[in-house]
Amino acid sequence: MSLWPQILLSGIIAGSVYALVALGFVLIYKATNVIHFGLGEQVSLGAYLVVILQIFLGVAFWPAVLMALFVAGLIGFLIERLVLRPIAPQPVLVQIIATLAVGLCIREGLRGFMGPHPWPFPPLLSTDPRSFAGLNFDLASVAIVVVSIAVMLILYGIFNYTKFGQAILAVCQNPVGASLMGIPVPAMLSSIWIMASVLAAIAGILLAPVVTLSPEMGLIGIKGFVVAVLGGFTSLPGAILGGFILGIIETAMGTFISTAVKDATTYALLIVLIIVWPHGLFGHVFVKKV
Repeated sequence: MSLWPQILLSGIIAGSVYALVALGFVLIYKATNVIHFGLGEQVSLGAYLVVILQIFLGVAFWPAVLMALFVAGLIGFLIERLVLRPIAPQPVLVQIIATLAVGLCIREGLRGFMGPHPWPFPPLLSTDPRSFAGLNFDLASVAIVVVSIAVMLILYGIFNYTKFGQAILAVCQNPVGASLMGIPVPAMLSSIWIMASVLAAIAGILLAPVVTLSPEMGLIGIKGFVVAVLGGFTSLPGAILGGFILGIIETAMGTFISTAVKDATTYALLIVLIIVWPHGLFGHVFVKKV
């Protein structure tokens, strides 16, 4: 039992990153009914942009982070305008395949430009081990949780207390109705893609110091997808809660069984959810009358 506080802490640290990725999935899906399977690669792209700006342009770390977030948002805007918008009338399957192609282009582009070898990434704060009340942690891990929660609170404030956020939620709920109310739906769709891309970049910047920065880091998108399914795929609070749940489950499995089964746990959970609980924690069952 004494292990559980440490498991909960470690699970929350991992789950906060998963939640950011899941929020990107949910935002795009709610607005377009498309699952963006290239979002994981945008996670790794966000971290790589910081490295590229530092190495090739000599930009200091924190300015490089801000510039990387701006470029990540611009890339999300271009993906929506140049790839998804022209094929919007096509079946959803065509659009999903397009997102897969976007992800593969990003991954292989990074591999070709930066090489397949891992790159070092500086932590946000010190990684020296610390202890408090029997819990072991480091300031870099605490920064991950603090930044993630701050981003979630900012999103909450935007969606609940600004006209811009209300317009985005209206488009996610009913694009046709939002258009009839005078909301510029195309502009809101672009904004949603920008927000999702920036969230992915933030997740990548937080994750890169903890794991190896390589083109394969984009596989984190699978865990974000599982979290979105767990939360209901149409619920922003569900994505956050689902992230923490998956993080704790993975940490518990790694502690009591083996770290080698952590990823297998994620995939097994996805199978179970699809079979037993396909609508997730906060999903809704839609009944279509014919």
